[in-house]
Amino acid sequence: MAIRLRTKKLIKANLVGAGIMLVISGAGGFFLYDHYSDNAIQMKREYKSSKLNSVANQSQRAYALTEDIKKGEKITPDMVEEVFLPDAAAATNRLQVDDVDTTKYFAKTDLKKHTVISDAVLYQDEAINNDERKAEYSFIELPTKLEKDQYVDIRIQFPSGEDYVVLSKKKVTDLSGVTMWTTVDEGEILTMSSAVVDAYVQKGAKIYAIQYVDEHMQENSQMTYPVKNNVKQLIKESPNVVNIAELNLEQQNRNRLDDALSKLSEEDRQAMDAGQKDTDTKISEENEKRSTQERLDALATESSQQDAQDAVVSGGN
Repeated sequence: MAIRLRTKKLIKANLVGAGIMLVISGAGGFFLYDHYSDNAIQMKREYKSSKLNSVANQSQRAYALTEDIKKGEKITPDMVEEVFLPDAAAATNRLQVDDVDTTKYFAKTDLKKHTVISDAVLYQDEAINNDERKAEYSFIELPTKLEKDQYVDIRIQFPSGEDYVVLSKKKVTDLSGVTMWTTVDEGEILTMSSAVVDAYVQKGAKIYAIQYVDEHMQENSQMTYPVKNNVKQLIKESPNVVNIAELNLEQQNRNRLDDALSKLSEEDRQAMDAGQKDTDTKISEENEKRSTQERLDALATESSQQDAQDAVVSGGN
């Protein structure tokens, strides 16, 4: 009997202990859950606050493309949309709002939709100066694959080996055979005149054009040709020259060129002249062959078209 009573008391004590432990564990779990719940709520609040601040900081206005653009294509207002960027992502040379409406911009390279446009990927029509004129040149040696609207440097090569940039990054506005048209200002006209005199006086000298690989991505060359001293003085005194700074007159060393040319022997000049004439003859012969072949191909095409028309007419009868 006593054993049973002790057993019951022991069971009751165990049950009470287990109950107390359960209460303690439940209270601890509640407080732990409440602690982590508060932390989670705080983290959510901080995240929302950070996100709101990030959106609020996107206050820099810019333009982004609404469609893919090809190289050389004009950017019009309907191709762009206004976007907002954070300070860290806003390039200083981005297009400002309303620029697209007032300036003609063109793509330097192929651009994808959503690209934020800036000066780095666009170029614009240059303002026309009062002294600019359309010039026609037929004495410049042109690249055989030169096409209209491409850009070239006009250079002069002397028999002594000197080679200079006469005109820099000129757009070929039109082209016909050996004749090209471009726009030049007063300073460039006088510079070109000096180069022409040099080319005629110095046997073996030549004026030629060389194309840009990518005219929109490449910067223009510096004009390095030292004009004749009397022409330099004329440029400085001319009231019609607008962009005199671009001619680099103060950096030109005409005396060095004249000295090099004066030391060139007559034998060297004759050899250069003979070599140039031989080259010119080969180029002329090649051009004549090409022209003859093109005429034959055109006649063959015309004949084939006529035969096809005759066959259609005969079939119809």
